[in-house]
Amino acid sequence: MPIETITKAGRKRYRWTFNRVIEGSDRIRQTKLLPFGTTQAEADALARQWESEIYAVASGIRQPTVTIGDCVRRHIVDKQERWKDADQRIGTLNKWLEEYDNQDATDLHEWSKTFVGYLRARLDHEGYAKRPLKDGSIRNILAYIRAAIKYSFKVGKLSKDETARMAIPPVNNARHNYPERKEMLRIARKCRNRQTRAGIRIAFYSGMRKAEILRAKPTKKGFLLTDTKNGERRIIPIHPRIAVLARKIRFTINPQKFSDEWDIARELAGYSKTRFHDLRHGAASEMINSGVDLFTVGTVLGHMSSVSTRRYSHLVTDRLAEAVAKIGRKKKP
Repeated sequence: MPIETITKAGRKRYRWTFNRVIEGSDRIRQTKLLPFGTTQAEADALARQWESEIYAVASGIRQPTVTIGDCVRRHIVDKQERWKDADQRIGTLNKWLEEYDNQDATDLHEWSKTFVGYLRARLDHEGYAKRPLKDGSIRNILAYIRAAIKYSFKVGKLSKDETARMAIPPVNNARHNYPERKEMLRIARKCRNRQTRAGIRIAFYSGMRKAEILRAKPTKKGFLLTDTKNGERRIIPIHPRIAVLARKIRFTINPQKFSDEWDIARELAGYSKTRFHDLRHGAASEMINSGVDLFTVGTVLGHMSSVSTRRYSHLVTDRLAEAVAKIGRKKKP
């Protein structure tokens, strides 16, 4: 039986290997790493099952099973050059590879429920402590996997798309955190990295996303973005308070390093729950409170639809309420 014992991460586990020629066909090579905790008897049973499936496919008795791992690898090979977040996406997919690699890509419902439960759990399969993920992070992982399966269906690798049956946790992203200038400055002053410190100030005075800040080109007309989230070219005027930064700072920092420095700075400043993206909301709040209309705010932020800008509509309502409250008041002499 092609089962061997190996050591990985300091612990013993089993690996199954198949390397044979069946009935004159090309040589078939497959390798699967079994989960930690698999017993010898369980490993032998899985080996017999997998070998039987290979012979059934080779003899034409059944069609080969397309796994989620197959879909993910095809998606990466074909599409990674077009992904702006390629390193992050591939890193995330590789991290959880063992949880989906051998899973049938057309049998997703029960698997996705089990996978979500594991990501939320505080213990790994071996009973060791692990960090539970929040539903927002879980959604991102499943979104990468779902995109790979949909692509495999699109190119004909799968006969049907069953991604609608995936159990993906809902997430309410309606957060209302609008940092004021003093909060932004406190975090910036605690930041030890020059480029990240500059990025914090630019985010507040421009409303740009982190990825946009790192690739924006300063011009006489403003920060130029040729490749944006909505696919349109955009120019953001440069606020006088960051004009010097626009001239002197050139961002070469790794995005992950940028995020790490931000996390440290916000903790030191006492704003552990403030996200970098909240600075963008802060910029919108500042504009609206200064009398700028929602359409203009949406244009500055690069919203393709007014639906995205609508999250700030309550700020306008608050300002209008203040105006209405002044009706009938006598002016002070």
